[in-house]
Amino acid sequence: MWKLILLAVVIATASATNSYVVIAPSKVRANMDLSLSVNILNATGDVTVVASLLRGTTPVVSATKVFQEGTPGTLDMKLPADLPSSTYTLNVKGSGGLTFDKSENLNYNNKETSVFIQLNKAIFKPGDTVNFRVFGVYSDLKSYTDPIDISIYDANSNKIKQWLKVTPTNGVITQELTLSTQPVLGDWKISVEAGRTKEEKVFTVAEYVLPKFEVDVVMPSYALTTDNDVTVTVKSKYTYGKPVNGTADVLVKLHESFNTFDYSRALPVTTLQVPLNGEAKVTIPMSQVKAINANLNQHVLIVIANVTESLTGNQMSGNGTVTLYDKGVKLDFPESNPKTFKPALQYIAYLKVTQPDGLPMTSTAEQVKVSIRVTAELPGTTPTPYYWYVPPTESRDLPALSLAIPDNGLVAIPVDVPADAKDVHVTANFQGVSKELTLGKSHSPSNSYIQLILKSGSVIKAGDSISFEVKGTQALTKLVYQILSRGGIVKTGTVDANGQLVYQFSIPSDSSMAPNARIVLYYVRADGEIVTDSISFDISGAFKNKVSIDLDKTDVEPGDDVTVTVKADPDSTAYCLAIDQSVLLLKGGNDVTDNDVYTELKEYDTITESSSNKGIIDCPMCKRRKRMIWWPFPTYYGGSDAQQIFSNAGVVVLTDATVYHYQEPIRHNWLFDFRPIAMSLTGSVVVPPTHTEVVKPPQTNTPELKTPTRTRTVFSETFFWSNVTVGANGSASITATVPDTITSWVASAFAINSASGLGVAPTQAHLRVFRPFFVSLNLPYSVTRGEHLALQANVFNYMTEDMQVRVTLAKSDNFFNIEIDANGAEVLKQVESVQDVMIKAGEAKSVYFPIVPADLGKIDIEVKAQSTKAADAVRRQLLVEAEGVPKIYNVPVLIDLTEGKTSFSKTVDLTLPSNTVKGSELARISAVGDLMGPTIAGLDSLLQMPTGCGEQTMIGLAPDVYVTDYLKSVNQLSGDIQTKALSYMESGYQRELTYKHTDGSFSAFGNSDASGSMWLTAFVTRVFKQAKAHIYIDDEILIKAIQWMVSKQNANGSFPEPGNVIHKNMQGQAGSGVGLTLFVLISLLENKDLLVNTNAAGVLVDEARQKALAYAEQEVAKTDDLYILNMAAYAFQLANSSQVQTVLNKLEQKATVKDGRKYWHQPEQPKTTNTWDYPNPTKAVDIEMTSYALLTYAARGNIVAGKSIMQWLTEQRNSNGGFSSTQDTVLALNALSEFAKQTYSNNFNVQITTQLNATTSYTFNIDKTNSLLLQSRETPDVPSQVKIDATGSGMALVQVAVSFNVESEIFETTFDLTVKLIEETINNLFVETCAKWLGSGPSSAMAVQEIGIPSGFEADLESIPQLDILKRIETQNKKVILYFDQIGTTPVCLNFRAVRTGLVAKSQPAAIRVYDYYEPRNQVTAFYQSQILKDSTVCDVCKECDNCV
Repeated sequence: MWKLILLAVVIATASATNSYVVIAPSKVRANMDLSLSVNILNATGDVTVVASLLRGTTPVVSATKVFQEGTPGTLDMKLPADLPSSTYTLNVKGSGGLTFDKSENLNYNNKETSVFIQLNKAIFKPGDTVNFRVFGVYSDLKSYTDPIDISIYDANSNKIKQWLKVTPTNGVITQELTLSTQPVLGDWKISVEAGRTKEEKVFTVAEYVLPKFEVDVVMPSYALTTDNDVTVTVKSKYTYGKPVNGTADVLVKLHESFNTFDYSRALPVTTLQVPLNGEAKVTIPMSQVKAINANLNQHVLIVIANVTESLTGNQMSGNGTVTLYDKGVKLDFPESNPKTFKPALQYIAYLKVTQPDGLPMTSTAEQVKVSIRVTAELPGTTPTPYYWYVPPTESRDLPALSLAIPDNGLVAIPVDVPADAKDVHVTANFQGVSKELTLGKSHSPSNSYIQLILKSGSVIKAGDSISFEVKGTQALTKLVYQILSRGGIVKTGTVDANGQLVYQFSIPSDSSMAPNARIVLYYVRADGEIVTDSISFDISGAFKNKVSIDLDKTDVEPGDDVTVTVKADPDSTAYCLAIDQSVLLLKGGNDVTDNDVYTELKEYDTITESSSNKGIIDCPMCKRRKRMIWWPFPTYYGGSDAQQIFSNAGVVVLTDATVYHYQEPIRHNWLFDFRPIAMSLTGSVVVPPTHTEVVKPPQTNTPELKTPTRTRTVFSETFFWSNVTVGANGSASITATVPDTITSWVASAFAINSASGLGVAPTQAHLRVFRPFFVSLNLPYSVTRGEHLALQANVFNYMTEDMQVRVTLAKSDNFFNIEIDANGAEVLKQVESVQDVMIKAGEAKSVYFPIVPADLGKIDIEVKAQSTKAADAVRRQLLVEAEGVPKIYNVPVLIDLTEGKTSFSKTVDLTLPSNTVKGSELARISAVGDLMGPTIAGLDSLLQMPTGCGEQTMIGLAPDVYVTDYLKSVNQLSGDIQTKALSYMESGYQRELTYKHTDGSFSAFGNSDASGSMWLTAFVTRVFKQAKAHIYIDDEILIKAIQWMVSKQNANGSFPEPGNVIHKNMQGQAGSGVGLTLFVLISLLENKDLLVNTNAAGVLVDEARQKALAYAEQEVAKTDDLYILNMAAYAFQLANSSQVQTVLNKLEQKATVKDGRKYWHQPEQPKTTNTWDYPNPTKAVDIEMTSYALLTYAARGNIVAGKSIMQWLTEQRNSNGGFSSTQDTVLALNALSEFAKQTYSNNFNVQITTQLNATTSYTFNIDKTNSLLLQSRETPDVPSQVKIDATGSGMALVQVAVSFNVESEIFETTFDLTVKLIEETINNLFVETCAKWLGSGPSSAMAVQEIGIPSGFEADLESIPQLDILKRIETQNKKVILYFDQIGTTPVCLNFRAVRTGLVAKSQPAAIRVYDYYEPRNQVTAFYQSQILKDSTVCDVCKECDNCV
């Protein structure tokens, strides 16, 4: 029976015609250069070969070429760029001297292009600008030039911005996104689509402080459980490389190795504190570790170190891990060892002998003992060969080996395998550790084998000649090779071995083979059997475009010029980036590195689908795992027979020769890999800062002190982000001035060339900005005039010798110096203040200068430090604020010189309350021709209100939409204004999405509210729709919001409010809810083109609009509520309702007309107290109602009826171009812009004179060249009257704004507020506040409480109780801002703690203000002051100050 089977194999082999071999990659991809290796073995003449790629039966591409017998070559086809994902068939046909027709299926490789994203950094603060570059390349590194789509998503997966169909410039797209001041915090992502290739990069948005120093925990690379202890080094240095002095709090934990991914379960071992001067040694007794667990093999010891800087008390954390082992040696047979042996050819097994950390062993005379056991198949057969029959075998041992360990730890084990071997077991033993390698047999029907060996013994670079050796079991003649790289055949050739059994040959390499190549070598026996082998090896030098970046200096001082030189192929565009190392301490991975490109290129291979993680690298310890010995040996993909070798090499073979396949039993090999993963751990141990006493040596005759060459004033975090064209000499340079920050910078570059493609600089350039002697200032955000401040100047001496240093605070007219006399009394002087201090080499000391600020605003603080060897000076600004709380009012005056009028005159009366803080007064007179001018000038500050809720955030978006619409319609939209407006729109859009619920609705405080708000969702939808004309707004956000609103509609057509009633006035006095329905209806009408009634969703929305209109028409007919009537007029106008005129008639009867101005006024209760009030008080609700009326007349095109309304609205503005709150600002600006578009005239010719008193007057001239310019003049002397005279023609707006501070309440209050100091010390305050509503109704609308914090203190936010109605807490400068759903008649009480953070004495009173968000005139202000702080002196808060000891 067995003889019959063998005979069948022999007959099959003999019948093969053995005439051709065609080899192709097993996968195809779009835009690929598909090369086939064609070898004609036997033909009667030239052979014409036609290769076709088919999708099903449809030809995709074909190519034809003529080949001769015995001369292998390639046949190339260019695959289309739009090749779809499918299974393809490769068909090859021969004609002429040989006829054949053969087909094989090819798989599809989705990898067709590589996309890279580079960011200027990986972590951003709110308000930062995200700069990024996007570029794509093909597998040959040539640029992808087709349009690219880019989207940015926030941490909640909201699409923030997109750029569609952007064509790269010089291969690269450069864009930016400015983050809002209140974005969604967390991980954002940039998503890029280039054709069918998608790529993402993650970056983090967080509130962080840039670290000035780093902490590194240096662990041994491994530890033995038999050691007495483990020694750890904690190192800490500033970003400019110098050591940090302080203390290190060290926590040691033990983690079991079986759960390597969860370090949180580690058990504490010990804690200790050690002093640190740049570094500190920490010894951990192994006995303490064993007390936790006696069996420690492969357990992980974790060490966390928190370093506190002595000088400032700042803290940073670092960590490290070490794995414990019972044995100090590790044996490993690497995966690159072939899994099979070839009978009659010597097998070389490589054993890696290392320490447990993978590093080579130290030199040792001890040898590795190797035993080899062979299982051999015995001859003979059985008369009953059933399927379960297994031929008999025997095991025998080959001679044992003792092998020395070379320095590199790689032991070559020769195995002379007997011809009858079935499998081989190699066992290595060394120092009690053993490792086994099991090998299977390769199969060939003729027992013919070749073995390919890489002989190049060092790193192969593109352009090198690669040396190989081939061994055969039979004499070798002509062999054919194919080199594959990046998924294709890049080279085909032949080798003539001249009948030798062992033959060496070499092949020249090039960049197309990098970073990894694979050689497939074969020959065809006379009987038609193909004998083959394959190995893979790495090649460096994938880039044809060689790029490098260099700096002309590596160490510079602040303010120096540095020249950056980039080298690349001529006519390349080079892109440079430099990043502060302080940023990299927080997060890296923003750059594109050569390793990123190499990883991408390997994904084009036909035998791997490995994915690379190009997100942000955030694990500082992961990189340590790369410290392994270099492995110079190739990877044997191999196989047990010819078919498996070809398959493992990633090729298909089309041939009529024999590609042998042996069916062997399936063996399961379960592998469990428990390699530990290094993870980043953080901890926090708070240690109070220590202060160094200032030493004043006696005055002596000393050498002349050095003078600072310049004063440092520039402290930006960015250096350069630029591109440059490389010249014909292959070089380009950029010169830049280094910022004044003492730090280090890391610079990188890549370049794109149309011919040679992408190149990435393999190394970064480093620049240290440093001076060995410098001074820095530690300033608070602000102080209040009259307070005493101890300025802290820190002097660093990194010179080689101790120095006596003179530290000087420059004299200033802006502050007084405090000197302590011999009696301990404080004396105020305006002098240059000098202190002498001895600073040891390598140390730093703090010097304190007590001052009393005298002027308001930003004052310069300049300090210089001088020694006989070096000097430095720095200037920073300190904000000095007036006492009390700021107030401001505005009196706008509309000048109308139209319709024949040529002159205008009006007198404005100005008043100030009696308790105005002296020196805080300021009057600003401004004039502008265009009525939207004040809004345009004040886009960034329309309201003096916080921005911490969903509705207020819209102020960053809606006005910009109206301004842009208006300016565009009147052809006045300039580049600067457009850029500013678009930036604010994008910022507002980002911020508003933080208040979106998962169901698509919006609410004032987002997910902290139980439900979305119908009113706010409608408002957001309105504004988002209007903004779509200018910035990217995701339609899905609008659609989900609309669908949410429609889903809540009542059966009668009204819309309920499932959330909190935010804006009570809008609901109307009747409280019927018709106001809310009108508001939603307006939103649906303005979005009617978004969901048209051509689908089910569109029909539902259309039906909802009709039902809402019918309900509103019915209810409005019953009401006299002015707010409802004004809203209804506008809604009915948009809906083309027949009731518009009826409503307008009723409104005209109820309008107030005064001085030719028309408006609508909601009656209010008379004042109960004789309090001061603004000269021009107007309620926000009046502005809202009147704005709806103006919108209606604008929509109707009725200019005559609307002009008097426009004039009244214009004269209600605040000084920044907005109004009193958010909703009235948005509505009024919307109405004014719509009306102004219809009435605009560029006939500006107005001359204005404003007389303040007998000696002071300001003149303004307005024409069409400056009509948008807001001209203004300021004076600290507020007059009692301002007389305004104007002549000429056209319209203009004059505004008289008065600002001042008060130290007690000046308005009639609608809240009651009490403040009580429960506890007060020099360093701590504990305060209680209670507020309740005194106005009409059971409660206020949404309310805000602004809590002022005394200078030198910060609020402990954790101490504020979490009340149900308290929705949000935020901080702003020296204030804590609390947002409440409402405040009712029952007192809302809370307390908070404030702790000292700055050296400020004589603290001034701090204000607490409570107000109604939508009607800010409903408010109350109270003050509190600690008597202890009021009476404190500088010596009470600064024991280190001169003469205070």
